[in-house]
Amino acid sequence: MCNPSTAPSILSSKNSGLTIDIIETPSKVFQQGVTHHSSTCAKDPEDLEAGWSSDNYDSKTVYEEEIVECSPAQSTKATGFVDRSATKEQIEVFSNPYPLPDLEANGIWRELRYIWMITYRKLMVLTLAANIAAIIPMIIFATRNDGSFTYTDAATATAANLTAAVLMRHEHFINLLFRIVCALPTSMPLQFRRQAAKVAYSQGGIHSAAGISALAWYIFYVTLLSYHAQGTHAEIIALHVLSALTTFILVALIILALPNLRAKFHNIWELSHRFGGWTAIGLVWAQILISTVASASQASQPVGLVLAKTPAFWLLVVITLFLIYPWLWLRRVPVEANRLSTHATELTFHNRPVKQCMAIGFSHRPLLENHKFATIPPPYTTPDSQVPTRASPGGKTSSYSVLVSNAGDWTSRLITSPPTHIWQRGFPTTGVMRVASLFNPVLIVATGSGIGPCLSFLNCNPASATHSHRVLWSARSPELTYGSDVVGRVFATDPNAMVIDTKKTGHPDLIALSWGMVQEAKAEAVVIISNPKVTKQVVFGLEARGVPAFGAIFDS
Repeated sequence: MCNPSTAPSILSSKNSGLTIDIIETPSKVFQQGVTHHSSTCAKDPEDLEAGWSSDNYDSKTVYEEEIVECSPAQSTKATGFVDRSATKEQIEVFSNPYPLPDLEANGIWRELRYIWMITYRKLMVLTLAANIAAIIPMIIFATRNDGSFTYTDAATATAANLTAAVLMRHEHFINLLFRIVCALPTSMPLQFRRQAAKVAYSQGGIHSAAGISALAWYIFYVTLLSYHAQGTHAEIIALHVLSALTTFILVALIILALPNLRAKFHNIWELSHRFGGWTAIGLVWAQILISTVASASQASQPVGLVLAKTPAFWLLVVITLFLIYPWLWLRRVPVEANRLSTHATELTFHNRPVKQCMAIGFSHRPLLENHKFATIPPPYTTPDSQVPTRASPGGKTSSYSVLVSNAGDWTSRLITSPPTHIWQRGFPTTGVMRVASLFNPVLIVATGSGIGPCLSFLNCNPASATHSHRVLWSARSPELTYGSDVVGRVFATDPNAMVIDTKKTGHPDLIALSWGMVQEAKAEAVVIISNPKVTKQVVFGLEARGVPAFGAIFDS
């Protein structure tokens, strides 16, 4: 247990008037936390708080409570960092020098700019505008009946948009985009880095717009096909039937992907997106092949030659390869489960190296579900540390862990009945937390198990003379819920981290606290990992006051 006389305060402010004793060897505190890692639990129904655990979260998107059982002997062991959590008085003393400024009166413009016209929607609007600008003149050309635009051309435009939609979700494209953006030096203008970071994790806007545009082009294709279809009677009937089925599926996919419906019926949306998407691509394949056979017969040319000259064919080949690729990484891997409490567990894997801020999909039934969780590489530590090390900051190791909290039926079963093996699918994909490296200093905010993705960054980027960060973590009984090891890692990366036990203080004003820590640390930006409601509130509250803020989009 930490010695209260040497344990540092979690607050550090020259202007707050608060006296602070900083511990000289934070690694000792971290090592002490490791010794109590497997003995943590909570005993009160209000000890727990559900935070963000994956972008495929189950159903709970707000703070949750759950009963955690333990024996008195166990509960007395989890006290290593209890005295370092912020009290109401400390939070008030810290906030006083940094009052949260009021927002300007023009609320309509502010809401339009920071809620409705976020980068995700800007990319969506630009993609839709480009397609509208292309389809209108093509409609005019088609009405001339001079052959300047045919249903084959409309099929090409449809396939091109489907390719763009699939590409925006491809692991390597996302990783490449983050790699390019995060290679920007911190000497670049802040506004440029801010916009680049927003684009890096908002590519889903292009995905959505390309899907909608594909439907528009496909309807255009079906219309032209109804007038100019070639082939036998059976071939034409087959094309019309396939077109009707494809149109129905594409419309259903777009409707189910609407934010409100997607959140309310997430499991249905996930299954429809997967199987409906595959079916739609299969139907388009059938139409391209049938129309190609018909065209080849009319022109007395080999089918293979006509197919090779059809752009939609090659685009469908690319789409099919993109869809197959994640399944090439399907593996059933062993897992070590360390139950932290009845609300959280830590899964450890040894099957592959992972870089910082990467997410991997996990499942018990790969065809039916896929739950993405942020991976946490072991921390880079000093040679005398007892925790796993890597050769250099950001280096790779084949060991990594995943922090899972109770956010629904699937995660609940994972905690109460941990498996010995689990399926992994797809290549690790970079997440929003990665953009934190673009800003110096940067404030990292987390609630609940959202600390997991944050640790993925913090473990690989220890504070140094060239890059610094501050941490604000709000959780219900953090040490009892997530263990001394997790809490120790937070303090190891930021000895002055503000860790708030909401069981004792209630839910804090994260916007006001984030504002205060930004002012104190002179941070360039804030990155938050939380549930959708809190993420949107904090990002809006800070952006509207001129602080660059970044959080997950929750569009999948």
